[in-house]
Amino acid sequence: MKAPILILLFLAAQVAVAQTLYSKRFKNDPHFPAKGRFNGTLLTTYSSVSPPPVLIGDVMFGVTNRFSVGMVGGTTGSLGLYGLKVNAALLEQKNFKVLFRFMSVYYPERDGMFLFDQDDEYVMPWMLSMAVMDAEWRLPNGLRWSLGMGLMETHCINDMKMWFGMEHDHSLHAEEDGHVGAVDSGALIDVFNTVQASVSIPLSKRVTLRPEVIAVFRGTELIEKGQWKVTFPVNPYLSLCYSF
Repeated sequence: MKAPILILLFLAAQVAVAQTLYSKRFKNDPHFPAKGRFNGTLLTTYSSVSPPPVLIGDVMFGVTNRFSVGMVGGTTGSLGLYGLKVNAALLEQKNFKVLFRFMSVYYPERDGMFLFDQDDEYVMPWMLSMAVMDAEWRLPNGLRWSLGMGLMETHCINDMKMWFGMEHDHSLHAEEDGHVGAVDSGALIDVFNTVQASVSIPLSKRVTLRPEVIAVFRGTELIEKGQWKVTFPVNPYLSLCYSF
């Protein structure tokens, strides 16, 4: 009789340990909700070009424990935006992870005023896509530090239409006006390199604060302010994530 009881106690202990490890693995992880669960995030940043508010939200769903997909939408202050996000864990150990993040965002056409921006401006529709690789370290106190590199590209929708033979007068909106998304460098696709660093700070069991800084390079040099659609060479972000 003692043997079955000892076996049951052993199995219960193993389940408890597994649940504890599972809980720590996904606790305060802004990129990977557990399988079948959701994360919701609000992000903001400071911009001296666009009027406030800069407010972008996304919802991520855990397809598996190592793969999540989601939708993003919001405003830069002078433009609206919406798109898709994908996160994948490529390598995962006890307190270390290598992850891949991809985001593609569409900025619709603006013609006139937008939100609190009272300037009468025209901005062509354009897209931004970003793919990055991050190395992440999880500390015993729950902090998650990450450092990585990536690629970013921007392109004008009208230029893409022209490339595929659809009717478009490329000369209509080729002047720079200093606003986000209004710069046309003349290239079909502009490609940049990025270096990013962040820290995920647990505020509670479900809430995580995540500051992040992304530096944007053209080749090996930081881009100049306002020269490209990306606008800033160094971009600080602050996000608040809630795990459902």
